This record gives sequence, C-alpha cells and structure tokens, in this order.
Amino acid sequence: METPKEILTIQTPEYVGFQYALAGLGSRATAYLLDTAIRLLFLLLIFVVIVLLSKGIPMLDPSGIATKLSKNWIMALGVITYGVIDLGYFLLFEALWSGQTPGKRQQKLRVIRKNGQPIGWIESAIRNILRAIDLILGFYPLGLVVMFLSRDTQRIGDYAAGTVVIAERDRNTIGDRNVIQTVVADMQQDIEANLATLKPRQYQIIRSFLQRREGMDDAHRQQVARLMVHRLIERWGGSYKLDISYESFLEEVVRSYERNRRAI
Repeated sequence: METPKEILTIQTPEYVGFQYALAGLGSRATAYLLDTAIRLLFLLLIFVVIVLLSKGIPMLDPSGIATKLSKNWIMALGVITYGVIDLGYFLLFEALWSGQTPGKRQQKLRVIRKNGQPIGWIESAIRNILRAIDLILGFYPLGLVVMFLSRDTQRIGDYAAGTVVIAERDRNTIGDRNVIQTVVADMQQDIEANLATLKPRQYQIIRSFLQRREGMDDAHRQQVARLMVHRLIERWGGSYKLDISYESFLEEVVRSYERNRRAI
C-alpha cells in the first residue's frame, strides 16, 4: 500500500485533481542501469568504428601525413561522441518520448512537470545537465541522498527543472472498464462521418484524458468527460441521444479516429 509520500496530488487551474504514484528509488535505479547498458553498447559500436578507421587510414596513406593528422581527429571525434551520447541520450529521449527513455519505458516510468504537464526540451536539458552534480563521488551518491530526503523523490536536476518521475499505472487507454456498452450503429456512423473535423490536437486531448482519468476523483472525471462530449457534439452540429456513458462515447471517438488513421 502506498504511503502519502509516494503519491503526488496535482490540482489544475480548473480544480480538477490528479493523483500520480511517484517512482521509487529501486525502479529508477533499474531504469538508469538499463539506459547505461544501452549507452555502453552505443559507445562500444563507435569504438569499433574508430579502431577500424585507425587501421584503415594507414593502408590508404603510404606517405603517413594523413595518418598523423587523422589520429588527432579520430581521438577528438571519440571524445565528442562520448559527450554527445552521455548527455544527448537522456536529453533526446526524454524530450522526444514525452519524458521516457528506453529504460524508463521498460520500467513504466515517466518524467513530468510538477503541474502534470509533459516535459519539453528545456526541462529535459536542465535535469540532465545537472545529472553531473548528482553523480559527484561515484554512482549517484549525492542524487540518492537528495531523492531519499525529498518529499517527491526529486534529485537536484528535478528540483531545478521542476520535474518529478512517476510510475505509470497498468491500464489500457480505452476499453479498460469491466463493462462497456455497445455503441449503436447509427451513432457510430455519425462519429465516423464527423471525424474529418477532429484535429490531431483535439484527439490528443481526449486520449490524454482517457489515459489519466484513473487518477481523477469521480466527480471531476464525469464533469470533464461530459464537457468534452458536449463540445464535440456542438462542433459537429448534431443532436445525439447517448445510450452510453460519456467516457464510452469518447472511447469510441478515439477508436474510430485511430482506425481511420490506420486505413489512410
């Protein structure tokens, strides 16, 4: 059972409450070890390429002039590549994968801003540049101490970037309720007929709500779902008599949108 320290509660400006389970030290350490192993594989491949270059260039340069110059360039390239991989690995993955790296994805962890929003390039850069401070004196000793003392299990980079690491719940985005009523055929046809007016950004908002709804209290959850459905119906200019719940209607919208996108 999670203690209050392991739960992060976020209150949005719309007074909608979300609760997130904070990632523990064990799962974060495992994710970091997995990411470290992947980075080492990248570095090993680059090292092999550098060795092959250092052996191949002399064979193509009998005079030896290019060989002397190339060794310096190869060494410089190796140092630069190490730095790019060491820092760029986390920065790029977290910025492009919405707060996840391969290790975090395997452990079902995600970095988010403390207001619940996804992190961007700035947050990813700040928390990963300051990783060097967390690594002072060895393998994360300072970072581990700071995380252990932090109420939200934040390391120094998280404090500076305003981020936290959460553990994602095991659930499907849609269709994860025990009983979901079947959408009548004419309603499904109306949804598919209006999908052309559904912009990708609107689809992402609906999908995000369906992913995060389990962390909301029931009253706000129903209120947000009802508001989303009413806005969709108003935009489509139709009049619907819903024989299903608002959330089930949104689930069908997401299903139809994804089904049509795959068909294009």
